[in-house]
Amino acid sequence: MIIINIGLLILGIILLIKGSDLFVDSGSRIGKILNISEILLGMTIVSFGTSLPELIVAINGAQTGSNGVVIGNIIGTNIFNVCAILAILCIIKPIKFLKETVRKDMYMSLLSTVVLFVLMADRIFDGGVGANIINRADGIILLLFFGVFIYYSLYHYVENRHEKPKEEVKLKLKDIDELTKKILFMMLGIAMVFIGGDIAVDSVVKLASALHISETFIAIMVLAIGTSLPEIFTSIAAVKKHKNEMAIGNLIGSSIFNILFVLGTSSLIHPIALPMDSLLVDTALFAVVSAMLIMFARNKGKYEMSKLEGYCLLAIYATYVLYVIIRK
Repeated sequence: MIIINIGLLILGIILLIKGSDLFVDSGSRIGKILNISEILLGMTIVSFGTSLPELIVAINGAQTGSNGVVIGNIIGTNIFNVCAILAILCIIKPIKFLKETVRKDMYMSLLSTVVLFVLMADRIFDGGVGANIINRADGIILLLFFGVFIYYSLYHYVENRHEKPKEEVKLKLKDIDELTKKILFMMLGIAMVFIGGDIAVDSVVKLASALHISETFIAIMVLAIGTSLPEIFTSIAAVKKHKNEMAIGNLIGSSIFNILFVLGTSSLIHPIALPMDSLLVDTALFAVVSAMLIMFARNKGKYEMSKLEGYCLLAIYATYVLYVIIRK
């Protein structure tokens, strides 16, 4: 059984790599045809596609009562995306951010995390009475914030887009066939990422269970890393093709999608009760990391992150891993 799951895990990873590569290629080409910025693609379409595994895990977890898996997976994924993936990309090559990414998207990531913490911490605000629950009303609040984020992203893009001459628009119409083909390829890429992520996560969970790893560790570390595979391979594929803005937008956008859309949708389907107060610590940690990311990016007005700051994020992630292992 272990050998079969290892084989399925390899198959899932292959689908993730090929699907992410196809998705980035198609998304980049569509952006050029429609004059859509890569950062907008990364923050919306790409982020949504790579967040599908988290959405499926969250919905299934909420329906089956595995509430710790739902919250642990989302927070663990977000911490891994920033403290591991983004940090490694930064160590490989210092990252330069667009001003709009820092001023709009990073602050939105921080705000969404703070809002989530407030909605989760019922016992803190109720004087230790009752339980920490993300109910349907909280889910609606998260989805409303998500709607505002999407609207503002699209509005900001339209307001700052340079209008193209009519002659260029006519030339774009000749690319309808290619546009249709790329959209189909993009959908195929999403399907491959979704299927590959589902297979990989399922295999990782079964392997972890067979090796008698605790549920807390599976939810926050194994499952979170498994559902982060789409972000990993999509970001790597984007960087390899020199699409750094798409890679950064994908990672930051995925964090926002995971909290506002994924958690909002799953809690709307079924209220989520936190099985342990320590999950509040994880959420607070991600809020701190989000604030640190803003500080790093705005340091001396350069809008970039150095290798040293990347190592700092990796050190935080390593400490977090030890903390999760100890508390299990």
